[in-house]
Amino acid sequence: MAVTARPHDLLRLSGAAALQDTSPAWVPASITACPWGVVRRAPHPPGLVPIGIRGTERWQRHAALVPTGAVIRSVPPEELRGRRPWLPLLAVTLSAVALLLAGELDAGAAWGPIGGVGFELATGQPVTHPGSDLDLLIRAPHRLDRTLARRLTAVFAALPGPVDCQLETPGGGVGLTEWARTGGPVMARTDHGPHLVDDPWAPA
Repeated sequence: MAVTARPHDLLRLSGAAALQDTSPAWVPASITACPWGVVRRAPHPPGLVPIGIRGTERWQRHAALVPTGAVIRSVPPEELRGRRPWLPLLAVTLSAVALLLAGELDAGAAWGPIGGVGFELATGQPVTHPGSDLDLLIRAPHRLDRTLARRLTAVFAALPGPVDCQLETPGGGVGLTEWARTGGPVMARTDHGPHLVDDPWAPA
């Protein structure tokens, strides 16, 4: 399939044979049991996609490269926002987020759950626990006003469960709470590492 892989997209893989590196012993078994990876930010040659692989233990995380031909399906976070986690607190929090963002974001923006919740909703594999945050991604191709960022940060802080939100901007991934601060540069995460930028929407 043709793959347009963006950070935080979930990819279903053809199997452990797709891996392009020497993996820890737990990785092939993990991919066999749950053949999914999440697109990460990293330099990569054409035809390969950088992914993160999750094991059954919290310390089991592995960075790998897979050929685009090994990708069976791609699931972006925004496809998952209508689903609900199996833990009630996370489900209630995600429902509140959906109600809030429906009235706050412009037509060009999209959002969805990432992290453990996103992985769980895409794969059907329970990975969250009572202490899990609800990680969110807001794709913001156009400038998100800092006043709105501060309002969202305040509302998220008052929800039943903890929320950690990242903005996907033309200049990279930026934390919502960091952008909500008044003035000063912010840390943008890119394929080539983190960079301090004054305006992640400014033309490169």
